[in-house]
Amino acid sequence: MDLKAPFTRHGSALLTLIAAIFGPVASANVVGNDTQNFNPTTNGLDFVTVQSSETLDPGIFNFGLFVNQARNTLPRLRDRTTNEFPAGSGDQLLGMDLNVGVGILPNLDIGLSLPQILDQKVDDTDSPRGQFSQRGNTEVRINAKYRLLGTDAAGFAMAGSVNFNRLKDNPYAGQKGGPTYNVEALADTTWKAFALALNVGYRLRDKGEEIFSGSPIDPLGNQWIASTAASYRFDEYDTKAIAEIFTSWPVIKASDNTNRASSSAEFLLGAKHDVSHNLALHVGLGRELSQGISSPDLRIYAGLNWNMGPQFNRHNDPTTPEEAEPKKRPKPATDPFSLPPKAEEKIIINDLLFAFDSDKEIVNDPHSILSRLVVHLKKGPGWKKLIIDGYTDSLGNNQYNLTLSYRRASNIRKRLIEEFKLEPNRIMAVGHGAENPIAKNNNYQGRRLNRRVELRIYRK
Repeated sequence: MDLKAPFTRHGSALLTLIAAIFGPVASANVVGNDTQNFNPTTNGLDFVTVQSSETLDPGIFNFGLFVNQARNTLPRLRDRTTNEFPAGSGDQLLGMDLNVGVGILPNLDIGLSLPQILDQKVDDTDSPRGQFSQRGNTEVRINAKYRLLGTDAAGFAMAGSVNFNRLKDNPYAGQKGGPTYNVEALADTTWKAFALALNVGYRLRDKGEEIFSGSPIDPLGNQWIASTAASYRFDEYDTKAIAEIFTSWPVIKASDNTNRASSSAEFLLGAKHDVSHNLALHVGLGRELSQGISSPDLRIYAGLNWNMGPQFNRHNDPTTPEEAEPKKRPKPATDPFSLPPKAEEKIIINDLLFAFDSDKEIVNDPHSILSRLVVHLKKGPGWKKLIIDGYTDSLGNNQYNLTLSYRRASNIRKRLIEEFKLEPNRIMAVGHGAENPIAKNNNYQGRRLNRRVELRIYRK
């Protein structure tokens, strides 16, 4: 029996890209082509295959490349002569996932996955078994996630995905089988350096008929899916330890005469290291908790997530007042520059963001923001002191970040003096390093928000 995975042709690749933009959407784990339970998330946030409730901010892109080698995952079939299953085989399967995710709207992101079979090794070729006849793309997965509520510390979201099988004669999908649909509820919470997540959902399979009469593998039916994850971040090493469990089991048990059950359960233990502000490296191991479809004796994986942006919606981050609580993502609020002046004011400027490792390159146009600040300063009884507080993300050592944050605050002070002719003796620059983050430092978009300045205004 052969499970054939044809290579992607140029026409189907174009259709895939069109589908990724306009088609149905979402992301889940334990999806795959039923020979690949390891499915990294397309947005690259927080964990490996388990999803948090957080979504990519509008205009932020994530590109992922993961490679994994799994031992003993291909199906072993009953020998019709002896009516027995073959002994442990030791097959090796090398797979790769190519992912892209993008934030579309606040609280909404979409993604595309293209799993590949790179190589396989089957030692026991005499025993009845399933294997791939050809390397290449096995399926197309399109996904989307919408966050219903939450802060930077906790939240709740819904995710959905659709899988298009590209394997020829895939007995798990059946002849003329249709797409597989997945719907999941996602919840997560963070406490200090710890993070927890739980995903539960339902998989609806449009299964086809048996490939041939008397096939030893029945097409899979609908399934329940669930997964959970925990992580701990070591800030001094810019590294997070991650543990995950992902499972699936049938809604109705089918007559299955292979020794691979319709259920699966796998444990994963790995690490995510932030190499730079936009590049993260993943490495880890996994193994089956119970023998099921594609649950390996041992899995080794490595991957990269690379972020960029925002490529559009650059002015989405509003300037927000002091009410934005620490450790919570600032939310759109009334423009503080339009409010009546107070004796003491604190303003967080979220759209005055610095590029990584820079005190001069500002992501957005600073002149219009500082112009509005000067107008606000001159309202009412006038001002006696302006303190500019500079901040960095957590990457790098403490002393370097303190110096960098001071240089950022000094940059703004210099602009106010030189461009707007404010009195130097009434403006002070202070550097705080990575203290008091307003977003997570464990992913690209959180670190981006933490590279900021805050203004404290004192009036006469």
